[in-house]
Amino acid sequence: MPRSPAPLWRCLAGGALALLAACADPAGSTAPVTTPPAAVLEEDVSAALRRMATTLTSAPAFTLTFTTLREAPAGPGQSILLSGNGAVVAARPDRLYAAVGSDLGSYSLWYDGREFTTLNTHQNVYAVTPVTGGIEAALKGMEARLGVTLPILPLLADDPYAMLTPSGTTGRFLGRSIIRDVVVDHFALNGPTGHWEIWLESAPSALPLRVSFVEAGPDRLRTILEFQSWNLRPRLPAGTFTFTPPRDAARATFLPRGEALTRSNTP
Repeated sequence: MPRSPAPLWRCLAGGALALLAACADPAGSTAPVTTPPAAVLEEDVSAALRRMATTLTSAPAFTLTFTTLREAPAGPGQSILLSGNGAVVAARPDRLYAAVGSDLGSYSLWYDGREFTTLNTHQNVYAVTPVTGGIEAALKGMEARLGVTLPILPLLADDPYAMLTPSGTTGRFLGRSIIRDVVVDHFALNGPTGHWEIWLESAPSALPLRVSFVEAGPDRLRTILEFQSWNLRPRLPAGTFTFTPPRDAARATFLPRGEALTRSNTP
């Protein structure tokens, strides 16, 4: 627990004593100045992240459910919390389905290796964008098009370890704790994209149970993802990654950068 600030009189007295001591002993030796050790990516952090990456990339397909808490600006000096929940189905290298419901609305998306489809389920409007490549390439393209950041992207990347630890990243082990009766190891990472905290199962699989991400920049807003379930051997029904427009759904002509998908985008 941090100590409370000393009263003003104690600070002044301490300063006066230090000054008197310096005057009384001008020949006294100066205490050596020590340089704190440079921050590094600790070996145990690197090893745990590599185990996690191996687990995720070795699974041909997986499903997961999660909840989110995200800070959002709400005026000068104030932020608010927005909550949500979602589910992801991924099949490497280039199949993805996700559904998210939040305070900002409900959306579903499909990627089949050729097209990326987004559906606003509240307004029953969708948009289709041609995309090629793996899951990571598709999601990066959507981040750029929509002007958003997807904190879950590193877990869906071709190499989760590389995405979490770009050049200049430092990391340290913070300790062990428990999430829903599961023992986890808590790590902190600092890098060019922002500050990450990640809680991994204290097991060879090292599956993530919680992720916290603080964006780089002046606002330093935080997003927290809590993973309720992982299934690394799912039985996926046919058509999981195929989009079929709902009845009376409207198709948007484009997805403007930074704008929500609404019927105002339709012809």
